[in-house]
Parts: sequence; C-alpha cells; structure tokens
Amino acid sequence: MATVAIVLNTTYKLNNGEYAVALRVSQGKKQKYFSISTLITDQSLPFKCKPEDWIIAKQEDNGLGKFRKSFTAYKECNEVLSVKLNDARNILKRYDENNFPFSFEHFEADLKKKEVRKEYIERVTVEEQPAKTTLQAYYDQQIKLLDEQGRVGLSGLTYEVQRSLKKFRPDALLKDVTVRFLESFEYWLRNERKNKDTTISVKIRNIQRVINQAIEDKLLKPEDYPFGEKKYSVNKRLDSKTKKIAITLDKIAKLKALDLIPGSWLHFAQQYFLFSYYSRGMNFVDISYLKWSDISDTHITYVRRKTRGQFEIPINEHNKAILDYFKTNYKVPGGFVFPILDTTIHITLYKI
Repeated sequence: MATVAIVLNTTYKLNNGEYAVALRVSQGKKQKYFSISTLITDQSLPFKCKPEDWIIAKQEDNGLGKFRKSFTAYKECNEVLSVKLNDARNILKRYDENNFPFSFEHFEADLKKKEVRKEYIERVTVEEQPAKTTLQAYYDQQIKLLDEQGRVGLSGLTYEVQRSLKKFRPDALLKDVTVRFLESFEYWLRNERKNKDTTISVKIRNIQRVINQAIEDKLLKPEDYPFGEKKYSVNKRLDSKTKKIAITLDKIAKLKALDLIPGSWLHFAQQYFLFSYYSRGMNFVDISYLKWSDISDTHITYVRRKTRGQFEIPINEHNKAILDYFKTNYKVPGGFVFPILDTTIHITLYKI
C-alpha cells in the first residue's frame, strides 16, 4: 500500500536557499512530491523554508513534518499541513476499502480534485446505515464538497466547527444532534472554551446548515430536526452582541512606529492594516484586488467585491505614503497595487 508524509523537498533547492514543503507519496521504490502551495487556494501562506525552520517527522508524528516556531505563521501553516496529510490518507483509505488499484495519476487527480469518480462517493441513507453515520465523517464529506465547489470561506468555517465538535464529542453520531446536544455544546463553548455569544452563534448556525444538508441527503428524517422556535432557537438564545472596542490612536501610533524588516510578512501585515485604517476600514479582499487604475490624484474608487457597491475614498497623507511606498518598491503583475495575489496561478474567485 502507498504511504504519504509531509516533508521538506530537499531534492530541489530554490534560489533563496529555501526548499518547498511537499506531500510525499511513496509506493515501493517510487516516490512523487506534490508541493503544498499547489494544493491550496490561499497563496498568502509561505509553504517553503530553510532546513533550520523545519522539524522532520518522528515515528510518533506519523509522517507529519512541521514548521518550527521560528517560522512566520507556523501555526496556520502547520494546521494546513495536518489537513492535507489527512486528505491524502483518506484517499488511500478509500482505495483500500474499494479495492481500487493505486496509481500516481489517479492519486494526483483525487488529491487536486480534478475529478470525482463515482466509486468513491459514499452515499449512506438512514435506512442502510443509520448507526454508522458519525458527525465527524459527515463533516469531512461536507468540507470536501465545499472545497470542490471553491467555497473556501465556508469550508474554513466548517472545518473550525468540526474541530470544536471533535473536542466536545468526538464519537457523536449525526442523529445525536438533538436539542439537549446543542444546549450542552453551547454551554461547553461558553464556559470551557470561553467563546462569546457571537462566536457561539456562528458555530451553531453552521451545525444547523449541516443538519439541513443531512436531511436533504436523507441521512436524517425531517422530524429529527432539532432547530426551531419550539426547539433550539439560535435567535432566542444567542441574540446578544459582542461589544465592539475601538482601537485607540495611541495604539495606532505604536503600530505605525514599529521598525519592521521591509518585505517581511510582519511588515506587509502592518502596512495592509494601516492602509485599511486610513482608508475607512477597506476590506482586506478589496485591498488585495485594488489596482492602480482605481486610484486618481485625489480619490480611490473601487467596487466592493462582497456587495458590488461602489465606494470613493479620499486620499490622505497617510494612505498616500503607503501607496507611494508600494509604487516605488513593488511592480506587481496585473496592475495590482499590493503584492498579495499570485496572478501566475489560475484559481476560481472565492467568497471569503
């Protein structure tokens, strides 16, 4: 049987002395590497590093190599690595369960989701296997479908809710999601995880969406639906709002005064935040897609990608200084202002 592992691909050295992080697939004496950056849609995370920033997987790590804490965004990157390794193992598991012969070509197609072959689509109905449909397994299926549809924002949220549910009740079945279950989960999130009501509301609404889909897939009966005015009502239980706290001018001044290495991830984060602050809170997605053609001597005019509404923001001395810096130091392909998007990779536009 083929095996998979997350490794630093030292077979090819990049120009800056770094190596790409890759998923290595081995069968017999043959191996193939898939760079993590080619398997994800979020190109803002750097899946490459020098050997000193990498932890080689030990036997107890079960093939999961990791970034060291010295690496920028190591937590976020390591979470992605864990997900991708799990995805690869699930593919191999399906091959084994369906007696499907392994080939690197088929594996790559499934890994990159170029196609979905019907022999891998698991259709379980209430009548066939009611007791075997776990909440975690159904969440896995939903996340995969969302990824295939390019709905990366909802997929990420669903993954986070799945993680919370795994910590709360790892062996819960789909049919275990009752009013009592939801009330207990709400209590656990608030008292054990210290979540605010707004966060709890988002997570429970995600469960509601998944349960609706399970009923549509005939994994649950309509009468098993635990939500509603006379059952578990999100609106009634979680209608409070988290108090918004405005950032002080003193903190903005301290952030602006930070002496960061130009071109570093922290420097980019600082500049993007300040640009948003000085541009009436412009959304990060809109900042990503901002082009020089949107900017005149006096105003920034752009269409917000989420609402399609047009906005016009005056140019002031603060956001102008940031624009001048990027215009002088970065020539971004496609006419974009900021070096955020990788225009060499064709991806579907995602809702974030």
